[in-house]
Amino acid sequence: MSFDGFLTNALVKELGAHLIGGKVAKIYQPFEQELQLVIRSQRQNFRLLISIHPQYYRLHLTDERPSNPEHAPMFCMLLRKHLEQAVLLDIQQVENDRIVELHFTGRDELGDSQVYRLIIELMGRHSNVILVNGQGRIIDCLKHVPMAFNSYRLLQPGADYRRPPQDEHQVNLFKLSQVDRAELAERLASATSPGQVQAHIQGLGRLASQSFLAQVQEGASWDKLLADFCQAVDAGGAYFLEADKPDFYMTPLAAVVGQWTAYETLSDLIAFYYAERVRLDRIKQMTGDLNQRLQYLIDRNQLKLANLDQDQAVASQSESYRIKGELLSAYAYQIQKGKSQVSLPNYYDNDQVIEIEMDPRKTAIENSQAYFKRYTKYRDALKHIALQRQLAQEEIAYLESVQVQLSRADLQDVAQIRLELAEQGYLSAKQQNLKKRRQDKGLGPRLYQASDGTRILVGRNNLQNDQLSLKQANKNFWWLHAKNIPGSHVIIESDQPSDTTLTEAAMLAAYYSKFQQSANVPVDYLQVKHLRKPNGAKPGYVIYEGQKTLSVTPSSEAVEAMEVKD
Repeated sequence: MSFDGFLTNALVKELGAHLIGGKVAKIYQPFEQELQLVIRSQRQNFRLLISIHPQYYRLHLTDERPSNPEHAPMFCMLLRKHLEQAVLLDIQQVENDRIVELHFTGRDELGDSQVYRLIIELMGRHSNVILVNGQGRIIDCLKHVPMAFNSYRLLQPGADYRRPPQDEHQVNLFKLSQVDRAELAERLASATSPGQVQAHIQGLGRLASQSFLAQVQEGASWDKLLADFCQAVDAGGAYFLEADKPDFYMTPLAAVVGQWTAYETLSDLIAFYYAERVRLDRIKQMTGDLNQRLQYLIDRNQLKLANLDQDQAVASQSESYRIKGELLSAYAYQIQKGKSQVSLPNYYDNDQVIEIEMDPRKTAIENSQAYFKRYTKYRDALKHIALQRQLAQEEIAYLESVQVQLSRADLQDVAQIRLELAEQGYLSAKQQNLKKRRQDKGLGPRLYQASDGTRILVGRNNLQNDQLSLKQANKNFWWLHAKNIPGSHVIIESDQPSDTTLTEAAMLAAYYSKFQQSANVPVDYLQVKHLRKPNGAKPGYVIYEGQKTLSVTPSSEAVEAMEVKD
């Protein structure tokens, strides 16, 4: 990632042009490591996103409006206390480092004028947001760091703020005279690796260092490279690098393999670059406990099936107990009490002799009755085992379908899946706040369009699958689902779809199934009117007959091409 000091320099200039002079209207903390400041400036509201995530640390303007927790975290409450209605006086970069200071003026609870600094340190896992008063004392910080973890400085309320240590051997290019830059060029002449270049220049990222070295090897001079680079940073820009490893920077870098695409602003570029990564990370955080719970339940049912197999192996001998009981009853007149074993002809098997164990304390009739009792017990057990096996298999299928839906879920989908699992008794209803969540309908079905313009709907979760297939869809519409595989319900909004539309809808059904990565997925299809839901069945479970089947190969490119954008 190329979020280095030079990009920070360009970003600070961009943010300053929009935000300086604005007033803080709202402050939110939607996630543990993320803040949003709504700043009213130039007759419009700007949302400044600040993230100190170890991998996705960043600072930029955003249009994103994530849902906020019911109760604001303590740090958010403290920022509201000091900074709401405060005026942003200036935005400054510390040297050429990834440290940005927002300077505010506001009033305290007594109405006295106060100055504040909101210091944003974008330094990987050491990233932090620190609120400092006019005397340079820390009011609070998003991440507390005691002296035991950092002997150089203490990041706790009440401590004096101290900047992170800087490498004395590094120089700030923007503060160098032409003579100093020439001296730096001489020192860089011996550099042979990106690390050696970075060791001399403050705030320089690895990607830019690699570009410089490659250009020097092709004959370029260090002095001119550095001068041109500073001019490019001052000019501003935003470029996305399309390559095996995508990246971004405020200026195209020569000698870097890939295609550079210009963006209107750095904020737009950074938001685009992190959008999918952050979404997946948030979903992973939100679904970690769910996936763990689902896997535990699946494993438990798998163990139950294994135990049922063992019980069935024992119970399957019930017929032999019946035969032994009947033989003892038939030949009882020949058998004297006190025998522990008898040999009798088995008239069920061409009079082949069978050895029958007996209780010597009981008569032949009493032993016969004991065998009949065991027969009845195991016969009934077989019926119970069959029922338990069916229930376990159905539960596994249901839980696996939820796993598939979680793997493709959006943030709002996760809340609905939690609701579904709570209603089914897999999660604590109190913990999931069911009463409140029932009012939140969440997102509608995924919408796609076939080549001929026909709408195709795909359920996001099992509750929505039921709603879509059994209540919403016209009875003459066509329904599709991966054959005997956990997946989503798919509805073609047509009573006479073309073969092409059927194939495209089948691809969607295969894509949103457990076998997304398979090369050949069978998909059942039939009209909605042939679907039935058994009483007491779990969400998403339907039965049908008279279906036809076709095989398709899922393709993410084809699915993306059919998607209807909002």
